[in-house]
Amino acid sequence: MDELTWLCAILTDRPDYEEQPPACDPAARAARVAAAEVLDGASALLMDLRGDVGPLRLSVERLQVALAAMEASSTARLPVDQPVGESPAEIYTFISTLDFSFRALELGFAVAQIAGNVELAAQAWQRGWPDRLLGREPGALAKPLASARERASAHLGWSSVWLHNSVRGAIGLAIAVLLADVTSVQHSFWVLLGTLSVLRSNALNTGQNAVRAVLGTVLGSIIGAGLLQVIGHHGTVLWLLLPVAILIAGIAPAAISFTAGQAAFTVTLVILFNIGQNPDWHIVLLRIQDIALGCGVSIVVALFFWPRGAAAAVDKALAGAYTDAARYLSGAVAYALGHCDGSTSTPPAVEPVAAQSREAAASARRLDDAYRTYLAERGAKPLSLADTTTLVTGVVGLRLAADSVVALWEKTGRCHAMADKSAAHNAILEAADSVTGWYRGLADSLGGRTPIPAPVQLRPEAAARLVDSVRTDLIDSDGQATATAVRVIWTGDHVDVARRLQPELAAAAKVSVLH
Repeated sequence: MDELTWLCAILTDRPDYEEQPPACDPAARAARVAAAEVLDGASALLMDLRGDVGPLRLSVERLQVALAAMEASSTARLPVDQPVGESPAEIYTFISTLDFSFRALELGFAVAQIAGNVELAAQAWQRGWPDRLLGREPGALAKPLASARERASAHLGWSSVWLHNSVRGAIGLAIAVLLADVTSVQHSFWVLLGTLSVLRSNALNTGQNAVRAVLGTVLGSIIGAGLLQVIGHHGTVLWLLLPVAILIAGIAPAAISFTAGQAAFTVTLVILFNIGQNPDWHIVLLRIQDIALGCGVSIVVALFFWPRGAAAAVDKALAGAYTDAARYLSGAVAYALGHCDGSTSTPPAVEPVAAQSREAAASARRLDDAYRTYLAERGAKPLSLADTTTLVTGVVGLRLAADSVVALWEKTGRCHAMADKSAAHNAILEAADSVTGWYRGLADSLGGRTPIPAPVQLRPEAAARLVDSVRTDLIDSDGQATATAVRVIWTGDHVDVARRLQPELAAAAKVSVLH
């Protein structure tokens, strides 16, 4: 869904041409048609996950061929032999020569990502039961142990909601066990049950549930004691009432309320513990005592370990996700420009930027967990769901922009342009630094340390240096543009995509910080 949202943003983000738009690029049109065929194939496979994945794979291959042909065509279309003035309009007109092809490239990459996920979903659906039981991912590049280690490492930091909940629940149960042992209660498991049943992600909700749990237990105890007085020694009647009580206890929390569920569960326990024995209504007093003890433990644990709930965790997770995603985009741009570094004869290693990609993905998983926990909390939401969702999906857009840069260069060898002769590097690095710096500032703002930064504006002087570099340094001996020139311009376009996200994110962040 995140990638489909990103795809919709690509399709709707169309430039406003003040004059006649550039001439249509037939190769870009062919790439768009191929992307549409991939989407049709993905849609058909989603309608029936038991279908053959072969046609979808073939359509993706045709899309890749069309994108490669478009890159070659774009190289020939770049007018490096034509003079370019110094005005912003003339500079951006030169760059806009590749606008249609870049948007087709961006569209093709997004569609390929979606198709890959659909194919993976179909393969997972078609697995045999042994593979499902063992959790084997179809077509996984990493070994199961390495994949499990990578996913587990994402939750070893204190910012992880999973780790937070696990530690809090473990400490709560440990305290409950200790109190049950010290007080020598007759049914200590009720203390543990009471602790687990009311412990929520913030102190307020925990306290409210504790009150409801005790109230429901008291009501259930009164009803249970009244039943015992009416039924007396008729054990057969208790057997007949047991399934009815279990049924009501099962549906009451969802159909009526948490309080009704606690009352029905207490009645069930009263019936269960008195079957085959002399009626003893004193058990209801023990039930009230143990539940109250467990609720008290939950309130103390909630106050100390998560007083504000998941809202604060979402802000921290957003800040961490934007920081790591911005670092990944910076690393992706450095990796791209490293292909034109004249100090070495080999292309840059992909492992450093791959490690940054994994860190950004881990932060995104922690953010997803925090946001799910926040949505699951009962009561009014202090944060605007629409604005918070905008911020969450913004992380996806930033990561996908970095993914696009890496995908553009990862199958490319070294180019012949020397870094010290190419102003394109400085222009793109300057643009990338200002864009990623804004996202780091946004992360600080979400952490409550600084105000929301103003979105980065277009800088004509940087674009002018890029154009000048393309026309002087990134051409071959015949004075024609090279494929490297096209990829350099497209790299700058990917950075600009991340810049264009900023106004909407800034507006959402202002509302979020105010709340």
